[in-house]
Amino acid sequence: MGQNQKNNAIAMTRPILKTKGFSTHHIDIFNMILHGKTNREINQLLGYTKRSHAVVDHARKVMYKLLALEELGRKDYRAHVVYPRKYQFWWKKLLNKHMETLLSIAITPGFYAAEETEAGQLK
Repeated sequence: MGQNQKNNAIAMTRPILKTKGFSTHHIDIFNMILHGKTNREINQLLGYTKRSHAVVDHARKVMYKLLALEELGRKDYRAHVVYPRKYQFWWKKLLNKHMETLLSIAITPGFYAAEETEAGQLK
């Protein structure tokens, strides 16, 4: 299998976000983490590869927004960000407190359609 075919196969097996900004998709992923789902389960559910780092990246975006809303420093709460499941009740409290604000700034996610990924428009 050539490199181009391999890249196309990978692109077709995962949902690729068209939107680059903070979206409700990020909040949903973070919520799944707080409800006890593992990264692998979330990857499988959303169609990402087993070792994809997207779940972690998306969840961190939400955590950093929550820290900013609480006016807390990233350095002081690094362990909370690195191990969100260990502090899940703390994060859940913050998420519930700021959910309305997060939803007001989050955009609706857009995903590339299957035709776009097959046509090779993504690089």
